[in-house]
Amino acid sequence: MNAAGIFAVPAEEAAREDLFWRLLNYFNIYRIVLGGLFLFTFFFLGEKLSFGNSSPLLFLMGGAAYLGSGLAFVPPIALRRPNFNSLLAVQVCVDIVVIVILMHASGGIQSGLGLLLRVSLAAAGLIRQGKLMLFFASLASISVLLEHVYDIFFLQSGAGQFVQAGMLCIGFFVMGGLMRVLTQMGHESAELARRRGEQLANLAQINHMVIQDYLDGIIVVDASGKIMNFNHQAGNLLSLEGTQMEQASLSALTPNLFLLWQCWLDGRIETGDQLATARGKRIRVRFVPAGGGFSVIFLEDWDRIQEQTRQIKLAALGRLTANVAHEIRNPLSSITYATELLLEDHSQAPVQSRLLNIILDNSRRLDNMVQDILRFNRNDRANLEKFPASEFFPTFLDQFCTIHKVPHESFSLEMKENPLLLFDKSHLNQVMWNLCRNAWHHSAKGERSIRLSIRQGEPEIVEIDIIDDGPGVPDALRVQLFEPFFTTSEGGTGLGLYIARSVAEANGASLDYVDDDEGGHFRIRCRRAKDGQKN
Repeated sequence: MNAAGIFAVPAEEAAREDLFWRLLNYFNIYRIVLGGLFLFTFFFLGEKLSFGNSSPLLFLMGGAAYLGSGLAFVPPIALRRPNFNSLLAVQVCVDIVVIVILMHASGGIQSGLGLLLRVSLAAAGLIRQGKLMLFFASLASISVLLEHVYDIFFLQSGAGQFVQAGMLCIGFFVMGGLMRVLTQMGHESAELARRRGEQLANLAQINHMVIQDYLDGIIVVDASGKIMNFNHQAGNLLSLEGTQMEQASLSALTPNLFLLWQCWLDGRIETGDQLATARGKRIRVRFVPAGGGFSVIFLEDWDRIQEQTRQIKLAALGRLTANVAHEIRNPLSSITYATELLLEDHSQAPVQSRLLNIILDNSRRLDNMVQDILRFNRNDRANLEKFPASEFFPTFLDQFCTIHKVPHESFSLEMKENPLLLFDKSHLNQVMWNLCRNAWHHSAKGERSIRLSIRQGEPEIVEIDIIDDGPGVPDALRVQLFEPFFTTSEGGTGLGLYIARSVAEANGASLDYVDDDEGGHFRIRCRRAKDGQKN
């Protein structure tokens, strides 16, 4: 249990006790004011209101005693000593005794001062939530009846006023019962409100936890575009700190996102997903109305979505790998071997030889596809090595040009520095072989058609650029460039670039297409090894 749960009950009890003491203080202020009014009416309005007409001195002493008792209770209430119940009981008992004395001094039940006892009883019922109400009502009734009996026997008052005294006493009990019912209802309502408040607070906490742990960014804005709520992921996607987003304007933080939101409000775009660029990041945006002029904006990292899609495709492809290896490769090897044997028979007619060559070429193409698929299982097995760039790239170019019969002058190697690379040599050879083969295929195949540039990028990063003088990749196809089975070449498997990027990532490097006007431009960013760093 957390600290909030441990201290919730004591804190609630302390708040209730503080409320009781404040109500008792208000009740005492009422008593002080009432005592002052008693004295004021005695001196200035006594004859008109008949207060104290039976015993002026007794009324004066009673009013002074009532005012004095109110003032005397100020320090105990302020100090909250002694206990609350004792102070309230004493105050009510003083009210009953003094008001009955004042009523006696003003002519008895007919003075109407007995009605003030209902106020005291009602106040006591509200403060004490109906407890001891029957006791106080009984005490007030006994006091009123004793005073009236005294008037009858000793002051020869009319016995006919017993009905009025009885009605007053019944009113005390009715007031006590009513206040008890009302306070119980109020207590039940307060308890229900408290439980509802706790539930709402718990739900709000749960919603906050869910929102904060949500993988997508969430922003809540009002009708003016002011950010009212957000989660940490939204700040990460927008490269903003939480303090920057609090009560900030969406237009000031991300103008592109704000304009897209305005278009959605105006009905110019639909509620569905939209692709936007916010603070240099590609984000998929979804707008949802929340009522009351508020809008909820869901933000998703487009690169993460693409990566998830890539992983799904990879998983599906991985399940096919075993079947492909056994179901296709073995019979394909038999077809290739049989075709090669038939081609060794020079007595074949030219048409038959051409058909056999077609079979052999397509068999080798299928075998290459199978080889590419099987490489998926070896992409994450990188044996990192430390070697200088000058040792790898000239040797690689010699081998590549020799095997593919490419003129050496078609390549230009630019390497002002000789950085130490941290890469699996066989993996780097595989990636470079794929990229250079694609570059040669799409280049003009002239002198210096393909340029290799090795240079220092960011600290501890080496950038390897492969640039050809071909037409480059159309804008519409760049999004799918590294997806498996996507190809623009006739006879291609669509796995070359995908495998090249996977191999690069297995070595802690990256492979991306650079959007510029230099033709086809691919860039490998790999780690630079330190002189003392182990392989």
